[in-house]
Amino acid sequence: MTEDSRVAPRVPVSDGCHVEMDGKSYPMKNWSATGLFFGPYEGDVVPRQKLYLRVTVKDAAFDFDFPAEAIVARVQNGMIGAYFADLNPGFKKMIYKYFSYHRELRGDEY
Repeated sequence: MTEDSRVAPRVPVSDGCHVEMDGKSYPMKNWSATGLFFGPYEGDVVPRQKLYLRVTVKDAAFDFDFPAEAIVARVQNGMIGAYFADLNPGFKKMIYKYFSYHRELRGDEY
């Protein structure tokens, strides 16, 4: 088994979570406080490319969206893994509130 080197572990999302890029919507597979994994995307993207996204998070407890710049970390079978770049502090606060809430629901330790 390999060790996960991510700063923030990714968690699965509900069907209400998606990413808009270039005017099209793509389902989010998972995300974390530092990035996301979404697709499948049929265009061309490469690692280190900057993306301009609108991220929508919707589940039983949360319903918010925010613009985000993200840097492609990997592309795998049309799925894009990217990390957030220069997020607005207000959006960061919403994201951390989301993850804190869901950690408490699961009973995870901080």
